[in-house]
Amino acid sequence: MTGHDDRRRFLRRAAGAGAVAIGAAVTASGVAVGAGGAAEASPPNRRRPESPVVGTWRGVVTLPHEEEVALFTFLPDGFFLSFAQGIHIATGRWEPTGRRTVTFTLWQVLPDDLKGMPLRYNGEVRALHHAEVRGDTLTSQGTYRGLDIDGNETGRGPVSARATRFDISTF
Repeated sequence: MTGHDDRRRFLRRAAGAGAVAIGAAVTASGVAVGAGGAAEASPPNRRRPESPVVGTWRGVVTLPHEEEVALFTFLPDGFFLSFAQGIHIATGRWEPTGRRTVTFTLWQVLPDDLKGMPLRYNGEVRALHHAEVRGDTLTSQGTYRGLDIDGNETGRGPVSARATRFDISTF
């Protein structure tokens, strides 16, 4: 079996990726599910970054060919999760690069139908962002790379985002 066959098989079976990403987010958030199914708080993490990026953000992602409304979640210990228009679910990692700056990467599988439930996937997007937080505003600049189901590059270019913190006071 070739790498292309593995990629195709993975992308075709990735319909559960959203559930896995959400489960990982819950696990990374420090909530564990006990044997009886009840949520239990994990012991406090001693290495929590003191980065102002930790939290949930609502914003707009700008690509050369489109703009998307998106929600970003930066969890302690460097886990990143994003939901954008259509069935765009991405997961990734982030790390602080300064007092108010971070770098984050994401990986997103692309379904054939961006409006309904994903039945088949036709590719993926990878992106690298360099972001800055000023108050309740996050801005980022970066690059993206698109790949088809066989791993062939379908595009690359600049990507930017501008987001506002969403917290309890926003409600």
